[in-house]
Amino acid sequence: LKPFWLNRSKFEPCGKPAAGGTPPWPCVMGVHGSCCSCEDETASNYVEDGKRPRRESRKRTANEFTIIIDRRNGDGLGIDASPEKNGTLEVKNVTPGGLVERWNQSLPDDSREHVRPGMRVIEVNGRYNSAMQLIAACRENEVLHITLSTSLDNH
Repeated sequence: LKPFWLNRSKFEPCGKPAAGGTPPWPCVMGVHGSCCSCEDETASNYVEDGKRPRRESRKRTANEFTIIIDRRNGDGLGIDASPEKNGTLEVKNVTPGGLVERWNQSLPDDSREHVRPGMRVIEVNGRYNSAMQLIAACRENEVLHITLSTSLDNH
């Protein structure tokens, strides 16, 4: 799977430019600003009005924590993450100046809720079990409740 970079207000598959200054493969953007695969996967996961995603309950584990990030002003999250086959996103890097770095800086140094490379994003605003759903949720300009796991082998 190709990595997704989530450090801009618009998250696109591999938005980092290649040597020639263009993404390494084309991405056809869908109607809602998502890549076509995101739109295909999310099309059946909306409630009857077609606007709000379905919310389902997921059992929480002890090694999870939730951060709250306000994207209403359009700022980027500031993380590089790769989709995993288990439906999560692996955090590869926390980029300087992003909202996640600001979250980290707001915490005491010994907090277990610092977002670090190697952690997994497992749920965003009630969406889970699909990396494409997580990415779509992270795109939204709203308050994001992002649940991360500190364990590498539980999902």
